[in-house]
Amino acid sequence: MTHKLEFTIQQIAQMLGGRVEGDTSRLIRAFGKIETAQEGELTFLANDKYKPFVYTTGASAVLVSESFTPEQPIQASLIRVADPYAALAQLMQFAESQLRPRRRGIDPRAVVAQDAQVGADCYIGANAIVESGVVLGEGCQIYPNAFVGEGTRVGAGTVIYPNATLYYGVVVGERCIIHAGAVVGADGFGFAPQLDGYHKIPQLGNVILEDDVEIGANTCIDRAAMGSTVIKRGAKLDNLVQIAHNCQVGEHTVLASQVGMAGSSTMGSWCQAGGQVGIAGHLSIGDRVQMGGQTGILGNIKSDRSIFGSPAMEVGDAMRSFVVIPKLPDMYRRLGKLEKEIEIIKLKE
Repeated sequence: MTHKLEFTIQQIAQMLGGRVEGDTSRLIRAFGKIETAQEGELTFLANDKYKPFVYTTGASAVLVSESFTPEQPIQASLIRVADPYAALAQLMQFAESQLRPRRRGIDPRAVVAQDAQVGADCYIGANAIVESGVVLGEGCQIYPNAFVGEGTRVGAGTVIYPNATLYYGVVVGERCIIHAGAVVGADGFGFAPQLDGYHKIPQLGNVILEDDVEIGANTCIDRAAMGSTVIKRGAKLDNLVQIAHNCQVGEHTVLASQVGMAGSSTMGSWCQAGGQVGIAGHLSIGDRVQMGGQTGILGNIKSDRSIFGSPAMEVGDAMRSFVVIPKLPDMYRRLGKLEKEIEIIKLKE
């Protein structure tokens, strides 16, 4: 059942612990981008790049910081909060719970093993498969065509979207989200080269996702050869991320699309990796490391560093290098010319 979203600006402010400047009675029915929002929509300002739009937006209300100082009149009502982006996330989470309540019940077209343990208020959709020995905690949501393999344990409140696959023996914590097409627990890429070809090394470990982990669509997390591949509490992985066997991703670390970690590498807590970051095998990355998009990491990285480029270097060094790179062809040509002039001078001596 879909519910209607409709709140006054005053109700939203009370929900967020904010204060209103302007008309408190206007109704909010949707969210919009600050550039294109219309009457009845709420937007936010968290980046000064978008500050000019706060004066032209058609939105009924704008979430702004406590420190925001208008430079000209604003038609929208302002809701002042400590952190507009965090407030927006809180509000949108609430809106989602109203618009898309959790489903309950087992669809008759689902296939659930007789010995599977299904907690209270779970939902298992059509054509989903829950194999023998699976344990589903209270309120789990298993969407149509999802596969939960033998012996897998899924914590309370976890959502597994359509066509996601959890191989056998995977452990998933509470309140996790696994998006469509994700594969958790496929074999790690392990082969022993022999004269007659590559011999497969059985991958006998598993994958552990701790509480509050989110796995993006079509992301793959390989099972360990021995032991566990571990995604720790609160980590967020975007779509199309590849985590190889025996890797560990630290607490509250975020990995953007197409990040790839080779086998047995570890990443600490609160790290941030931009799109297409590549991490070689058997490396250690510390805590709170920021990695710009397409960074190539070939060695260990200490904590509290910001790196960029391939091979990875400090951001400042990378930026200076990028300024030089376009000039290299001309520098090379000039160097060749200078070498010839030096040779001519030597011959004249």
